[in-house]
Amino acid sequence: MKGMLFLAGVLLATGAPAKAETKAPDAQTLGAGRALYLEHCAACHGADAKGGGPVAASLKGPVADLTRLPQKDGAFDEARIRTSIDGTQAVTAHGTREMPVWGKVLAKSGAKRGEGWAQADIWTLVQYLKSIQAAPAP
Repeated sequence: MKGMLFLAGVLLATGAPAKAETKAPDAQTLGAGRALYLEHCAACHGADAKGGGPVAASLKGPVADLTRLPQKDGAFDEARIRTSIDGTQAVTAHGTREMPVWGKVLAKSGAKRGEGWAQADIWTLVQYLKSIQAAPAP
């Protein structure tokens, strides 16, 4: 809870979008998430997010289909996906972590905008991934 309050304070103090933690994403947010996805993820996961990006064949193992991410209790597990992206959770499917730690990459790219933008960008990316989930198989 402290972390969420801290992040909300950072987002407000830096001018980052406060809606990142409190409001459902709108079309502009999802568009920004798609742009982040295409810039940082599509090389491995493919433009369609199904794992067939141009770099996928050169990796040691199969690349995850991001349109069918595991769910927890029947719902998209935002917290797990966020920590997989930002590097605070081990990505066991990759064995040793082949997937870049995007929290660090986004922190560097967002440094010009101020502290807190990396987490806002990750939230935006997670919301995009949530929006492209295929319906669970019956």
